[in-house]
Amino acid sequence: MREANSGFTLLEVLIAVLLVTVGLLGLVGTLGPVAALAGEGRMHGRVALALASRADSLRAQVRAGAPVCVVPSAGTRQHSDGLLERWSAVDLGGIIEVRIEAVVPALRHDLPDTLGTRLPCP
Repeated sequence: MREANSGFTLLEVLIAVLLVTVGLLGLVGTLGPVAALAGEGRMHGRVALALASRADSLRAQVRAGAPVCVVPSAGTRQHSDGLLERWSAVDLGGIIEVRIEAVVPALRHDLPDTLGTRLPCP
């Protein structure tokens, strides 16, 4: 009677190594785009923070002029990280309409993120 040998053949081991290698290469291939998207998300967060900060600053300028309705002047600001802000304000008769744009040229698209709001006169 013949004894049955247990274990893996060389062919089975080579196929398993090949499958694991293909899976790891696929995983490594996704790391670059994921890292780029994470960096872009970080910059979009920075843009949102800049928009909110500028809106708070303009709101404070309007309130500082109380009891007179003071329209903040338009302007631009270039940040050291490449972020460009532009803002303008228009008096609509008792309400000041504010428009703030921020763009980061380093991102894949140069479309500005825009915040528009209306501030009541004090």
